[in-house]
Amino acid sequence: MNVPVMGLEHVYWGLPIVIYPYISGLVAGSFIVGSLSKVFGQKIFEPIAKLSLLVTLAFLLVAPLAPLSDARQPSRLLELYTRAHLPYSPLGLFTMIWTTYVLLVLVEVYFAFRQDNIRLGQVVPGWRGALYRFFALGSHDLSERAQRRDHALLVFLASAGILLAFAFHGYIGFVFGAIKARPLWSNPLMPVLFIVSAIVSGVALMILVYSVVWRYLSPERRTDPRIIEGLVSLLMWTIFIDLFLDAVDLLNSGVSAYASGPVFQGFSQIFMGGPLTFMYWGLQLGFLVLALALTFFRFVRRSALWASLAALLTVISVYAMRYNTVIGGQLQPKVSQGLILYTPPAFGRASVQVVIGLFAIVLFIFSLLVEFLPWEPLDSLLSSGAPTRGVESGASTPVKG
Repeated sequence: MNVPVMGLEHVYWGLPIVIYPYISGLVAGSFIVGSLSKVFGQKIFEPIAKLSLLVTLAFLLVAPLAPLSDARQPSRLLELYTRAHLPYSPLGLFTMIWTTYVLLVLVEVYFAFRQDNIRLGQVVPGWRGALYRFFALGSHDLSERAQRRDHALLVFLASAGILLAFAFHGYIGFVFGAIKARPLWSNPLMPVLFIVSAIVSGVALMILVYSVVWRYLSPERRTDPRIIEGLVSLLMWTIFIDLFLDAVDLLNSGVSAYASGPVFQGFSQIFMGGPLTFMYWGLQLGFLVLALALTFFRFVRRSALWASLAALLTVISVYAMRYNTVIGGQLQPKVSQGLILYTPPAFGRASVQVVIGLFAIVLFIFSLLVEFLPWEPLDSLLSSGAPTRGVESGASTPVKG
């Protein structure tokens, strides 16, 4: 019988710490998707490379707000830069990695959009044209040499960014895996689980973003079945790897013959008939298996609607994994018997309200980026005369702004 522990211990890390690795994973995964065309030669994903960068930047800027919203004294943020916290503070390491990652993504955004900003700055009058010229930072060089230089720099930045993506999210798994006081966290597999699930969630997120943005905001108002099929195929293989790691983790945690006593005791009490049974078996594993099953069907792989359903199941599954890891690992008490009770608060500090606010900020930043940067192919934009995005082909009069 699982007797609740009242008053002796409580959950210290709440929903913001659940959202922190979740958002960080979306950053890493979406960046890797955007780098496929540059680093791995997957030209089928070239049309969504810029959109992927904007998704990465929006989530990356909000990522530190999650732990800050949980901090007791967020005003002391700058001390992470002014005091020597390494190698003792994981958050100090996060500060270095996050700052480097932001700078790298900003530079990559500049070079990815530089040529299009120059061209639009030449033909779009008014404040919007001035904005494009500002984004180009005074650059006017559209020569073949400059284009080759931009491409080489983008390949280098994307390659370095993939390494940073692994470091940015892998270190979070390392933080949990290194905490030996929590049996369900002290697992050397934790960094790998976090990195793979990050890639899975990033691919799923790009399916959702591409399906919505291309369907409702692009000049064509339709998605490309080849891109949908490529993303779904990539999602299928990454889910395979994720489920394999989940099976290994389950074997080492939920089977008494292969798990240590404290790990098996905590896992069985929490996830095998305990408070997070449905969250683990229904949402984390069940939704992921269902998403994988959907990717086997050809009509799913070529349909934006069905692919979005599989992607939605996947992002929910990865969120459940983060919740089960962060919250579930704290439900096992360290000095007493039974289980710790936890119900996420609806309002206030470390609440559902904070989570909704964080994602609202992400959506706001992403909406601004999509509105003012030419994420769609420029030839399509110029030839369409789309009233919401650009200019008419060969015209010098603005359509918007």
